[in-house]
Amino acid sequence: MATDAELEAFGYKGPVVVTQIVRTTFRADGTPIGKSLTVQGGSTELRFYQDAADVEDDDALLPPAEVQAAKVPAPRSWRTYLLGMEGSALTKIGHTTDTLKGRVAQLQTGQPAALQPLLEVDGDYERSLHTRFEDYRLRGEWFDLTPLGDPVTVVVEALMELGVDTRPRLHHTEGLAP
Repeated sequence: MATDAELEAFGYKGPVVVTQIVRTTFRADGTPIGKSLTVQGGSTELRFYQDAADVEDDDALLPPAEVQAAKVPAPRSWRTYLLGMEGSALTKIGHTTDTLKGRVAQLQTGQPAALQPLLEVDGDYERSLHTRFEDYRLRGEWFDLTPLGDPVTVVVEALMELGVDTRPRLHHTEGLAP
């Protein structure tokens, strides 16, 4: 413990905050090589306020609870989509809370052929569509719906049978196999 006079002699004014950091260095096999101890001190003046109006710097205050709640991102709604794979009859039926563009970018990483959005509709109908087209599933969420006709038309009709009132957003389909 240092006295106030000793702290002042080192240039510290007011309360001093001291932190200790212990770092351990390890070999590749996990055995420890050594430890180091760092002690840091700071003399930033600590101020306590009873009333927010007494604070000189508005940025030092947390915003009111209602403003904090507004910073939490609102839950995004689900969207069901149909993707095509360039040069293939395969289509993917999926759902996302991300934008369709963002979802395509995520999926494209693992695909050698270009993925193209074919259809997007608000709401989560993925499970219902997977069940409806189970006989045409090739693997996972990938289907060959071409025996039923145009995949977009087939999925739109299935959505209408489910009572979906929203208009699907159709996307560019050039370059996909029939």
